[in-house]
Amino acid sequence: MICKAAGACRNRTVDFEKGSDVFEKVEDYPVDPIMIGADYFAQDPRTDKLNLTVGIYQDAHGQTPVLQAVKEAERRLVETQTTKSYLALTGDAEYCTVLGQEVLGETFGSDWVAAQTSGGAVALRVMADLLAQMPDPPTVWLQTPTYGNYIPILTAARTRFAQVPYYDPIGRRITFDQMLGGLTNAKAGDVFLMQGVCHNPTGADMTPEQFNALLEVLEERGIIPWIDLAYLGFAQSFEADCSMARQIAARFRECIVCITLSKSFGIYRDRAGALFVKTQKDDRPRIHRAVSAIVRSGASHAPDHGPSVVRTILQDQKLKALWLQELDRMRARVAEIRAQITQTETDDFGTQDLAYLAQQRGMFSLLPLTESQETALTRDHGIHVVKGGRVNVARLGSEDIGWLIRAVRAVMS
Repeated sequence: MICKAAGACRNRTVDFEKGSDVFEKVEDYPVDPIMIGADYFAQDPRTDKLNLTVGIYQDAHGQTPVLQAVKEAERRLVETQTTKSYLALTGDAEYCTVLGQEVLGETFGSDWVAAQTSGGAVALRVMADLLAQMPDPPTVWLQTPTYGNYIPILTAARTRFAQVPYYDPIGRRITFDQMLGGLTNAKAGDVFLMQGVCHNPTGADMTPEQFNALLEVLEERGIIPWIDLAYLGFAQSFEADCSMARQIAARFRECIVCITLSKSFGIYRDRAGALFVKTQKDDRPRIHRAVSAIVRSGASHAPDHGPSVVRTILQDQKLKALWLQELDRMRARVAEIRAQITQTETDDFGTQDLAYLAQQRGMFSLLPLTESQETALTRDHGIHVVKGGRVNVARLGSEDIGWLIRAVRAVMS
């Protein structure tokens, strides 16, 4: 019977023209503006062009180096690692503990559910899925503008979200009162998703006073804080940059912390991250099971090479000291470029249109341009930026600074 059926199939002529095309029904998905920017730059035939769309640290030679501390940790892992077997769904418990103690300090303990994740994006997605699957899903409140992947992640998870204004690119200032005003529409049990230091894409961080005022509002209204830490060590120091998460953890019975270590350790492709959820004692086993189930249905298991490198460095005082020195140098280079932009504009042009950049932190900032001015920046001057005016100042070499200033002045006038 089987052979007969098989023979019938071999002799049957299939009219593919009349078949049903499934994939033609797939609608267009929104494309990441960073990826679009990279494509436009690649397609630009000019040789005198400048790519400020890249979202990674680069040195003065346009390279993203492998840190010496990372190289040494990798050497040790190659020599000592005895297995490539699976870890738990929530990853290496030792890595989570070491990282939790490093980032959260004394606020880290048994009241946290932790999971090793494939970078920060997966940590965000696991949490988004968990919130969306609750019987009465909360609304996640976002700053605007903010990290470009938040909305795609929340949308894919079918998580409810709303937005509050955070920054005015033309005015070059944080719209703090408007942000707090927008949160009056949030209800108890909702979640506020914020970034830690080196806000992406604006480069504008809240002052300590503003941050404390925000926490007071969240506490008064029963809103759960969710902080995303992507640039630890690029603002003041690694230790100082952990302060916001520690303040939240010390103040709230429930909170969420997502971490990526791609930038801090320069291991972008190795995907080292973590999710930490602070819960009450009776809820902890249930949250752990929920996180495990969500991980299983998605990433299944986090890659371990990057996290093992991180764990190796953090557990060895000499390696840790070397890594912190290298991190300090990366931070200093970005701060120096920001200062050079301001100084060059003042000395060579007598203006301070970009002086605000020296007061901001991290790799990214928004240029104070309208949409038409942003278009002209690329069309007339060969300078490519992410839609919305985001630039990676770490990509600039000293010889590029005058070029950027002249181009911005030209399109603004």
